[in-house]
Amino acid sequence: MHLLNKHTHIFALIISLAFLYLPGKTLAKPLPVFVSIAPQKYFVERIGGQEVDVEVMVKAGESPSTFNPNPKKMSRLANAKLYFSIGVPFEKVWISRIKAIQPDLKFIAINKSMPSHMEHSHSDNHSHEAGDPHIWTSPPLAKKMAAEIESALSAEIPDKVEFFKENLQALANDLDQLDQEIRLILKAGKSYSFMVFHPAWSYFAETYGLEQISIEHQGKEPGPRALQEIISRGKELNIKVIFVQKQFGLSMAQKVAKMIGATVLEMDPLSEDYLENMRQTAKAISGANN
Repeated sequence: MHLLNKHTHIFALIISLAFLYLPGKTLAKPLPVFVSIAPQKYFVERIGGQEVDVEVMVKAGESPSTFNPNPKKMSRLANAKLYFSIGVPFEKVWISRIKAIQPDLKFIAINKSMPSHMEHSHSDNHSHEAGDPHIWTSPPLAKKMAAEIESALSAEIPDKVEFFKENLQALANDLDQLDQEIRLILKAGKSYSFMVFHPAWSYFAETYGLEQISIEHQGKEPGPRALQEIISRGKELNIKVIFVQKQFGLSMAQKVAKMIGATVLEMDPLSEDYLENMRQTAKAISGANN
């Protein structure tokens, strides 16, 4: 009798294990996804939740202008199913190379329905010949990109469509709230102009009717005459903050700041903490932190 019970237990165990490994069970691994920059990781994870495993090409502190992926990263790409591109400079060179190595990897350009270049109405001295690629610094445009992400994930994992749609709605609500909050911060503020070393906030400026004044011009530090013009403009507009990124021109920004009585502040448009980063940007421009 004891032997029979033992066999029954073993049989039950085999059946339950077999059931666990039946195709279609929810033991599927998360979808391996690559993105170019950290803000995209935030958007993809908000929409995909536990259904996605997201890896970033350009980590914090690296520049998308000069980035070269290492062999380890390229080998990780071999397992990825989707790549969300966003139009940053390194993609021009690397995406064609990645496609050649990984023909099965699906590329989704989440910037495809976006303006292809920045208007010059609120921003001086653009350094990107084809425009500023930092589209995500505009929360309304980030919302459009989130919809592209949801669409791609739903096509890839159709049985999770409702889950992705609910997550998209929650993210869209947060982005709408952020947009309203930024408008209130700026309205209560003292300034509608700000200075940057590298013009990475053009879309933010355009969305909120601000003037971004860039120290750098077409990727180069200004000459003596241009520098004098920048200093005069900064004094005239009573600029109180100059944004720098980890990757660019701290000493030049400090020099200008000293001349116009401004503070140099490190603001990274590539921060993964998207909502808080945009909020802090608005506070810095408005003078709320002064």
